[in-house]
Amino acid sequence: MQSGLKHVELDLRDVEPRFRHKLVFEAFNKLKEGEELVVIVDHYPEHLVRALSPQSEGISVEQTGTGEYVLKVVKKGPTSIVAHISELRKLGDTFTPVPLLRKEEYGVVLVFFREGQYIPIHNPDSDLIFYVVQGKGKAYVGDREVELREGSILVVPKGVKRGIRAETYMEALHIVIPAPSPDDHEKVMKAAREGVQEVDLKR
Repeated sequence: MQSGLKHVELDLRDVEPRFRHKLVFEAFNKLKEGEELVVIVDHYPEHLVRALSPQSEGISVEQTGTGEYVLKVVKKGPTSIVAHISELRKLGDTFTPVPLLRKEEYGVVLVFFREGQYIPIHNPDSDLIFYVVQGKGKAYVGDREVELREGSILVVPKGVKRGIRAETYMEALHIVIPAPSPDDHEKVMKAAREGVQEVDLKR
């Protein structure tokens, strides 16, 4: 790290889980290029690693002898992103989001689905642009159900309920404006993991 640049440390072990990601992203967004954020947590920070990697020039996680995990991430400066879906493709037990860029103003994510996987219906304070690169499925928008296929573009204003279900293998570009809070993101992921079809983010 260059001389004069900041080193910021956050110890989140005693912070309520619903506040942790918000604190991390606020601190990271304040960093300048080349500055480092160190985060101490009580579990492996998988979501943070995935979310921060595209904006980092160096990221590592180490487990201490007492069981804590230390995440170190160095912020990279503004840069163009050139990516190919084939190099980022990833599948899991639920729909799999792969972040390309996360800023307070917007988030850009690739989303991969196995047949039958879904994004639960939810009502975020974000506009959505959803472009189907491959596959087909259904979108649930308000009280409507619409078909999705390769080349479909779905635009949903903030506050309107939306959900996605894949009828085949499907991959899509998912842009949200502004980026959802980490708490809202985790509520949606938790619902998908537990087989819940709809989640109310206002609760």
